[in-house]
Amino acid sequence: MIYERLASYYDQFVDGKLTDTYIKLIQERFNKGTVVDLGCGTGPLSIKLAKKGFTVTATDISESMLEIAYNNSMRENVDINFSVHDILYPLTNNYDIITMSSDVINYLDNQEEVLTALKNVEEVMSENSIFIFDALKLKYLNKLVGYNEQIELDDLVINWEVNETLIKGQVSHKITIEDESEFHFQKAYEPSKYLEMLEKSNLRLIQEIDYDERIIYICKKEL
Repeated sequence: MIYERLASYYDQFVDGKLTDTYIKLIQERFNKGTVVDLGCGTGPLSIKLAKKGFTVTATDISESMLEIAYNNSMRENVDINFSVHDILYPLTNNYDIITMSSDVINYLDNQEEVLTALKNVEEVMSENSIFIFDALKLKYLNKLVGYNEQIELDDLVINWEVNETLIKGQVSHKITIEDESEFHFQKAYEPSKYLEMLEKSNLRLIQEIDYDERIIYICKKEL
């Protein structure tokens, strides 16, 4: 799969400012604790949290991403527990902090999947836990439609094309390397819809940070 081939280049696309924002928001509330970083990718957030003294479990659906995340953690000399996990499946341990960064939630196909993922998070939260995630805005995804770029990475040329689909609020990312293409889909909702889904999942919004392209949501479990 192309996604697996891109794993070794993924660090070059990481938004360092977003990662630093997550660190700041977490440290405003905790100076230690257990973290599960859902959809960790190559591990930038997991590694920074481990460096700050948190006990970190990093999960991703991609084994290739986790392999690179593990190698990155070895280079940074931090201890992280890595695990293959799909956010649509339940978690097995409770955590103080649950993160889902870099628009992971936008890769879910529909509201039912979003609700499933949110409920899985809620079930491993205590009254003191926090859940932090971000979601790309609907208007930002719409602006991406028609985007086309060739990216040169070492000896690799990647063609990235964004188009709308027949589903409202969804775009397709067509990634082409040589003569092989792969599609990835992202879907966004209005902020009011995310708040509705949080409420249905027994999660209470305590803070949101609004950026041009995304909103960061910080939640607690509704007791």
